[in-house]
Amino acid sequence: MSSLENGLRILSLLTEERTVLRVGEVCRELDMPKASVSRLLKTLSEAGLLEREDRDQGYVAGGRALDLAALYLARHSLLDLVRVAIDDLVREFGFTGHAGIVSGHERVLLVAQQGTYALQHTGAVAERKPAFDSIIGRAILARLDDDRALSQLDAQGKLGLRAMMSDQEVRAEFAAIRKNRIARSSSLITPGISSIGAAIADPGRDEIMGLCLSFPTIAADDAVQDRIAARVAQHAHAIGIRMRDPVWS
Repeated sequence: MSSLENGLRILSLLTEERTVLRVGEVCRELDMPKASVSRLLKTLSEAGLLEREDRDQGYVAGGRALDLAALYLARHSLLDLVRVAIDDLVREFGFTGHAGIVSGHERVLLVAQQGTYALQHTGAVAERKPAFDSIIGRAILARLDDDRALSQLDAQGKLGLRAMMSDQEVRAEFAAIRKNRIARSSSLITPGISSIGAAIADPGRDEIMGLCLSFPTIAADDAVQDRIAARVAQHAHAIGIRMRDPVWS
């Protein structure tokens, strides 16, 4: 049992900053005998969790670690984690929660969950609209560089709110979202309805998904909206950490 525990301690030393494990460094850091460290590294290598570095100067993550990571991600997809966040936000504030993606120049809804507040603003799952007309679409597009985002938006011509704004105004909107990592709007399309959202990426699968809470503006003063923004950011950060999204992690 102690060998297993020591092997796990060795694996825990691997990080993005430390990708190579060397016998001497492991000995010093974990205060273990050289013979034990060498034996455990060899055993972990034989199991595929580690492998010898090309220059034979240490051990790096092995192919079996990738297999385990793939199994983990299969159980915890980005959409699954976003659904949990939407559940929590809707339960906490009582407003409508949405999640979606951008496909071409459109925002596509994947989740639409009503809350308990008397007046609800929601769309149907699979509903499409011009991406720039949606706070989810704006949050996702802000993850791209400006030229790519504008090109994607205008592929079918300037539609919706995009047609009413100059390139400079659109770039300024994206810059504000990037700065705050949170997208906010009031009466974007529907008068009297506000939305607060964010986008999270799964770099391993090249996916970007947005989530938001939508609510009647009169139902949430500035303090409540700031609380919503803070909670959206907390959920996005937690998901981003698990997905290794560089914006959030």
